[in-house]
Amino acid sequence: MLEHIVKAPFDMKPNFSQCERPVLNADETDESIRSQRVLELHRLGDNIWFETPVAKEDDLVHRATEALGLSLTCNNVKELGLAIEDDILIMHNGKLEACFVAFASSWNPSEKVGKTLPELHDPIADNETLLRASSAIMKAVCSNQSFNRYTWGVSPLSGYSNHPLYEKPHFNSLDGLTFRVEHERTLAVSEGVTAAFLIHVDIYPLKDVLKTNFQLIKESIDSMSNTVLEYKNLAKVKSLLNEYL
Repeated sequence: MLEHIVKAPFDMKPNFSQCERPVLNADETDESIRSQRVLELHRLGDNIWFETPVAKEDDLVHRATEALGLSLTCNNVKELGLAIEDDILIMHNGKLEACFVAFASSWNPSEKVGKTLPELHDPIADNETLLRASSAIMKAVCSNQSFNRYTWGVSPLSGYSNHPLYEKPHFNSLDGLTFRVEHERTLAVSEGVTAAFLIHVDIYPLKDVLKTNFQLIKESIDSMSNTVLEYKNLAKVKSLLNEYL
């Protein structure tokens, strides 16, 4: 069951909870996922990663690699992003200075260079609570405590990536739709200054998920505002769920 992921009624609050500090082992990276990340890099190139001069000067990727417990040398965030299963974003002094996001959810990482957390959250629908909490979120994730949260969505694309450069096909049924889960975790790289955000993406056929979670997902979608439905591309899904019922 998905009660820890799908909330009904739905809200856009930043529902972070404390978790164990993430520690990664590159030797445990699923090779099929690693291959998909390499493929996304070949397809989209600089649209999924960047590393600013500030990141290079302050050696943020090396420091993040050490903070994650990885016993490998990464010369840049691209190498780090290809070595692990998770997408990674590195915030430094409140700004996004490096990232590798192979499996983006309807946003283009190349357009987020140097942005603050409020600027990153600005396009999100019904984002007032999220914007008000941005300062507190940054303070928390730069502390010695790690946090995690889940977000979810439905996509007509079958792969891990929902990058906006991929044209989403039209659909008239729930067949072939994908249920996406993003598990976001944080850890401080330099306490009070630098933090890394890890995002692990899992995908499932929507119809498989509906077999055990139909009512929960329908109640969550039914409780969304029209602006959230539009932002999350769920208006058509809402209509189809009523037909499916």
